[in-house]
Amino acid sequence: MKNIFYIAFLLLMAMHIQPLHAADKPVHVKPSKVSSAKSRDREKLFTEWMKADEFDKLSDTKRTGGEQMLYFEYHEGKNAFRAIFTKAILFNGWWRLTIYSEKEMEKTVNDYKKKGFEPLFVVLEGNYYRMIFVKPEQLEAARKLISDLGIEAPVLK
Repeated sequence: MKNIFYIAFLLLMAMHIQPLHAADKPVHVKPSKVSSAKSRDREKLFTEWMKADEFDKLSDTKRTGGEQMLYFEYHEGKNAFRAIFTKAILFNGWWRLTIYSEKEMEKTVNDYKKKGFEPLFVVLEGNYYRMIFVKPEQLEAARKLISDLGIEAPVLK
């Protein structure tokens, strides 16, 4: 009789145990490479450098007008941002972040993956990591657009 209860207990436990999915495993990130050969092409597309509050307002205005931020840079010395916008895609969910340390960057990538986002790019420049996260269903199209600008996808291991 004890065996029946024990087996029933094991069956109930097995039904409640969640398998570990690949998305649940922490990933390590090798940042995106940015081609210097296409820097002139990118340079023509960038906005002017601006402070964070002005940059946020511009991003909101462009998005309302049907333009999506596709790539951005942060200049540590100027404490300013600039971006490249496109009308070719409008993300149905996205996040733009600048992070200081590698440990924090990897934590952020893992946190956003758990929330259902994928890194479009993760670029290390100076002491800062810059990244944009998008929904998986738009990742391929967005990566094609940044690839045309000479920006590679990050490598997640």
